[in-house]
Amino acid sequence: MKKRTRTVIIVAAAAVLLGIIVVANLKSKTGGGEEVETQKVKYGSILSKVSATGALRAKAQVNLQAQVMGVVDKLPVKEGDWVHAGDVLLELDRKSYEANLLLASARFDQAQSSHTRVESLYSAKLIASEAYEASRAGLDMARAQLDQARDQYDKTVIRAPISGMVTQLNIEEGEAVMIGTMNYSGTVLMVLADMSRMQALIDVDEADVVSVAAGQSTSVYVDALPDTSFPGHVTRIAYMPTQNVLSATQQSTTFEVEVTLDTTAPALRPGMNVRAEITTAKLDSVLVIPVQASGRRDVKGKETETVFVVKAGKAVLTPIRTGKTSETEIEVTDGLKPGDEVVTGPYKMLSKLTEGQRVTGKPAKDSIPD
Repeated sequence: MKKRTRTVIIVAAAAVLLGIIVVANLKSKTGGGEEVETQKVKYGSILSKVSATGALRAKAQVNLQAQVMGVVDKLPVKEGDWVHAGDVLLELDRKSYEANLLLASARFDQAQSSHTRVESLYSAKLIASEAYEASRAGLDMARAQLDQARDQYDKTVIRAPISGMVTQLNIEEGEAVMIGTMNYSGTVLMVLADMSRMQALIDVDEADVVSVAAGQSTSVYVDALPDTSFPGHVTRIAYMPTQNVLSATQQSTTFEVEVTLDTTAPALRPGMNVRAEITTAKLDSVLVIPVQASGRRDVKGKETETVFVVKAGKAVLTPIRTGKTSETEIEVTDGLKPGDEVVTGPYKMLSKLTEGQRVTGKPAKDSIPD
């Protein structure tokens, strides 16, 4: 190859290299860099909700048990019947209790007559005070035995303590019923429930229960009625946990929250599975950003809630303060102003982004134009 030809090739290669360098510098000066998705800070609304599952129950529900032993003599109700408070639900065979009542009544009459005579003698100072006190104690004992016999006799008839439906019947005429003891809970004869007032008992995670308060509005979804929701409100929040579930990675603690339904339907039954959404916050005209834009990062040795704001083609790490959160957005209370352009993704890029890194922003696909 001639010397002149080699010189031409070297000059051409140098020119190409110089051109590449110039183009790269121009690109850098005109805002080149990693391409990221961005969205402008704007005013919006926050609807914060807590979701949990549980089961339905009647607000007024009573498990009826016998307080005396016996055999069922009369059972005038059946499952599904509606009864009013005070209606007779069940009668036990009362012959032995009636006999005990008559015996106790006779003993009381005898003790009362005897004490009347002793009282007269004591007034006339014809007997000692010890005899008078023994007679009075005998009368008190006879009265107590009479009261006990009458109480047991009355308990052979079981009446409805509330108005409601007989939702469960566990006994039949002729069967013997047992009363509860320390080691035996006794026979649940039947269950009464006022189906016109229903509640949902749900288990709320410990991380969410702190934002739940009595009176908050709730939407209750019943698995058996997938196209229907029932409005309600929180009426009670347990102070003690309902369960601690251990998994391979973490421990889950839940607290029972009681939600009273504002409306009901004939199809609802105690025990049905439900999902409830509790509205814990509803804010309007607050600064919001997408949830994925925010993250906790180290700022001057302290872990702080931050976002990356695009300024002059660079990603600027900016500390912020946040408030309520919805499923997609988070409230910003300090650190940003309307119109600021924050980086929202993609996740792989956002997780590796560093302070001052040169970026090129493009509107996120799901962003809403101003």
